[in-house]
Amino acid sequence: MKKLLLATATILAGLTIAGCSDSTVASSTAGKITEDEFYEAMKETVGTSMLQQLIIEDVLDDSYGDKVTDEVVDKQYSTEEENYGGAEAFEYIMLQQGYTADSYKDTIRLNLLIEEAVKDKTKFTEEEIQAAYDAYVPPVTAAHILVEDEETAKDLITQLNDGADFAKLATENSVDTATAPNGGEITFASGEMVPEFEEAAYALKEGEMTTEPVASEYGFHIIKMIEKPEKGTLEEETDTIKDQLLTAKLADSAAIQEVISGIMQDANILIDDKDLATAMDAYLAPATEESATEESATEESATEEPAADSSATEESAVEESAAE
Repeated sequence: MKKLLLATATILAGLTIAGCSDSTVASSTAGKITEDEFYEAMKETVGTSMLQQLIIEDVLDDSYGDKVTDEVVDKQYSTEEENYGGAEAFEYIMLQQGYTADSYKDTIRLNLLIEEAVKDKTKFTEEEIQAAYDAYVPPVTAAHILVEDEETAKDLITQLNDGADFAKLATENSVDTATAPNGGEITFASGEMVPEFEEAAYALKEGEMTTEPVASEYGFHIIKMIEKPEKGTLEEETDTIKDQLLTAKLADSAAIQEVISGIMQDANILIDDKDLATAMDAYLAPATEESATEESATEESATEEPAADSSATEESAVEESAAE
């Protein structure tokens, strides 16, 4: 899932912001805490960000909720759960970062609603598509064996030259736990791997293997090219190119804010609580370039997805480099 422009204040999940009463929220020998008192305290701390989230989600759901169904959200949740090493590991990661399954699904839903909005409001010019096509390199599928020392890598290359099975050696010897179980196979596009790995891989033809170990910060790789497709025509690759351009758009918090602001300005938003009256100002009035940059940086840092640590799950050494 993509980073969001908006902060998700999960501490308020399930709390109805509008509408207060004198009902007791908690009590002790010191007295009672009423809903009014609780509301006022929470409003001062996270009220603005939560109101932003609720309004934006409500407006976007009205336009794109038919595409972001519970089934779609559950599917995305299951995918992330699997990527982070299964239910137990994922639950542990969410717990560390203050999420429950329900509050994290709310985050997924908002992510997907924003993605649908950006898709709907973004049109790419022919010039943009052509430029992206000219730079496009189709993803390739290779297999690799990652070991910690050069001597071991050279010994494995000798075995491979003598007829050993690459997939079998990868499963038995590779320290890349993410790819070893499937014989070391990995599919990637240009720019997703560490430079040393990528340069060596793209230099190979289909069926070829590196004759010397390829050193990187992760160890020593032996690489075999499995599938290296040719780039299709512009017409054939247009959908792929548009997907890449959209992915870049969704990684740009300023571009996301521009889209959301346009939608919010057409939504006739009224805020009755005078203390929160400015909550949507960033979206209802054109922001200066400086303020937009500062806000984007602040909001981006506040909307990180759960990040797996080494104790919860081990990612592919090569794949991790793509995120750096």
